[in-house]
Amino acid sequence: MIIKSSVLRSLLSGAVVLAALTLCSCGKRVDSSTTPAEPIVSAIHPQRGLMTSGIELPGDVVGFYEAALHAKVTGYLKWIAVDKGDWVKQGQVLAEIQVPELDSNLRHAQASLEIQRITYFRLKRVQETDPRLVAQEDVDMALAKYQEAGATVHTFETMVGYTKIVAPFTGVITGRFADPGALIRAGGGDIGVDETSGLVSPGATEGAGGHRTGGGPVLTLAKIDQLRIYVYVPEGSCPLVRRGALATLRFDEFPNDKFNGKVVRYANALDLATRTMLTEIDLDNPKRVIYPRMYAHVKLQLVRHPDALRIPAGAIEGMGNTAHVLVIRDGQLATKPITTGIRDGNYVEILSGLTSKDLVVSSFSSALVSGEKVRFVVDGDKNADASADGNGVAG
Repeated sequence: MIIKSSVLRSLLSGAVVLAALTLCSCGKRVDSSTTPAEPIVSAIHPQRGLMTSGIELPGDVVGFYEAALHAKVTGYLKWIAVDKGDWVKQGQVLAEIQVPELDSNLRHAQASLEIQRITYFRLKRVQETDPRLVAQEDVDMALAKYQEAGATVHTFETMVGYTKIVAPFTGVITGRFADPGALIRAGGGDIGVDETSGLVSPGATEGAGGHRTGGGPVLTLAKIDQLRIYVYVPEGSCPLVRRGALATLRFDEFPNDKFNGKVVRYANALDLATRTMLTEIDLDNPKRVIYPRMYAHVKLQLVRHPDALRIPAGAIEGMGNTAHVLVIRDGQLATKPITTGIRDGNYVEILSGLTSKDLVVSSFSSALVSGEKVRFVVDGDKNADASADGNGVAG
């Protein structure tokens, strides 16, 4: 009897385990038959706002005025009062050329003028006293010689004035190429000297301290409290360039600063070699922290639409006339073709195909299929569940 009782207990335990396994398997079959939930998507309404578009170009910084100051007479540099980096004012005498023979010629011309003056007035008095003694033709000839002598004196006085080199505008000396005693040639050629940069090329004849002897400018001068930025706009963007267009400039030397300027002039013609158009931007530089020849990163604003309809770029598949988005209608997705315009950062302008009342899926995904039922949350709208189709969920 003891053995039979043990067998009975084993049979009962096995039946209990089998029943438990059966119940578990039934529960799994019930779960697997549950209907999948509708996907939840993020949605937006197209908004109106400012849209701008432009291009980024390298820019060359130059002084608003730049001049290479030459001597107009040949002679020796008598003295020079300035050096590189000195600030000068308009009309200030910067240097003087010594021309001894010019002074001698001026004195000779002045003496000749005095002789012709005396001769003319003596003949004139005699002719007025007794016209028979001096012919009118002689008086007229004396007057002509007197006037000629006066013109000669004026010429030499002008030449003497050319011995002084004067600042044509207020600015900073960017280059000095001669020391006192150097021979300066009148209007010397610029071979070896870049007047724009104020630098001497390797082929130039240089004196001590890097100064140039002989021809070329004595000094170079630049106005830098106001600057010109040269940019070269590609052919395709030239029709969009307008005076007054805004420009944002960055410099590697000032990574955290932005400088604002405006387009003030452009060439209205393309360079034949590069097919680009020279465009100038004026930039105020009151602190004089930006120097000519710096490299500028210029963002030129070419298009400005103050009331454009726009949506995030991530909501769009394709661009231009082939673009389309997913819209939500009555709780279902639908593909809608659109036409896009300019892009400004993360936003794209919508030219046609949408209105501000449309509900657009904010992030286009190929996993979403037109006709599929969805639930949605409107970005930035806490009342999204109050939608017409009733399928919105509170954000």
